[in-house]
Amino acid sequence: MRMYNPEWDAVKDMKFTPKVLDLHYDLSGGEIPADHGPALYAEVLRHLPWLADTPEAGIHPVHGAPSGRNDNLVINRRVKLVLRLPVARLEAALALVGQSIDPGAGNLVVGPLKEKNLTPFGTLYSHFVTLGNADEAAILLEVRRKLDEMGIQCGLIPGLQRKMRTPDGEISGHTLMLHDLSLAHSLAVQEQGLGHHRKLGCGIFIPHKSIKEVSTV
Repeated sequence: MRMYNPEWDAVKDMKFTPKVLDLHYDLSGGEIPADHGPALYAEVLRHLPWLADTPEAGIHPVHGAPSGRNDNLVINRRVKLVLRLPVARLEAALALVGQSIDPGAGNLVVGPLKEKNLTPFGTLYSHFVTLGNADEAAILLEVRRKLDEMGIQCGLIPGLQRKMRTPDGEISGHTLMLHDLSLAHSLAVQEQGLGHHRKLGCGIFIPHKSIKEVSTV
């Protein structure tokens, strides 16, 4: 039996005007490299060149199942390509529908999209937050400083160290959970992100059901 969480009612009842949306595109094809951030951005940018001049834009990491044969992830019908974009860019983002992209493991076809509002939840999780420093303590201090600049108070739980290869060299970061956020602050973090390289899949936060050991996520 599903346990009741009073936060769900608060989320459902919160009224706000969306500034940023997540666009979930269907994706079909074979596989995508597990370390795909820069290559995926380059491919999407071919079809949506205005992304380079849209600082609010982000591209979520693609979450497929490990192939078991190599370092690729398998694309099945549940896997989506998700862009986080300003509402004003929705119409322009339709240009990606029907296009072929190759982030490094063969062609993938981008299908129809669905718009989804951001969900202001009290606990958020990011797969990879990078601030130009590999030291966990230094990262936490910088995250706290940036949150203070945004006027946001919350708890921080760092997790696994992450690394990503880019044309300019390797970048390092950590998984990160934010908890005890107000709903308004949760929305602000999701809209603005934290750290560098949002278009490579970093610093993008999504709702998380509860506070758990981040290294197990």
